[in-house]
Amino acid sequence: MIILKSADDKEFEVEESILMISKTLKHMIEDGCDGNEVPIPLPNVTGEVLEKVIVFLKRHAPAMEFLYGPAAKDLEKEEFEKAAHDLMNFDTEFIKGIESDQMIFDLIFVGNYLAIKNLMDLTCEVVAQKMMKMTPDQVRDYLRIENDYTPEQEAEVRADNAWAFQEE
Repeated sequence: MIILKSADDKEFEVEESILMISKTLKHMIEDGCDGNEVPIPLPNVTGEVLEKVIVFLKRHAPAMEFLYGPAAKDLEKEEFEKAAHDLMNFDTEFIKGIESDQMIFDLIFVGNYLAIKNLMDLTCEVVAQKMMKMTPDQVRDYLRIENDYTPEQEAEVRADNAWAFQEE
């Protein structure tokens, strides 16, 4: 068992095999930061976010081993498809359980920080799907991007790139 310590000093005891899906944690453990006696500090991750990440890892790590590990070559097509479908259902329910856009952004950050590809893919897809339905101004507000153009400059850019501002 490995102990992870969040930025707000919450500790989580997690099976080492589950953490191996995170390239960052895998390298830390392989380099001797075993987290048994002294917790592995994650100063950029709150306990609330880390708790969700652990839930994600507990479901994804065994599923990925089943689907892509050494024994996967012996799987029947139906077994593989069912396991993949079950994992997609978990992902759908996991995202439905996220209560705020800020939590999605926090999960993107942690997915990147801990190099958890599946978490990055899932959360970035959620944000991309939301943004596809937005106007450029709505995207700017959603991502909290300050518009540093003057009204005249913005009008010029909009005129030069009118195709980008057309609504379908």
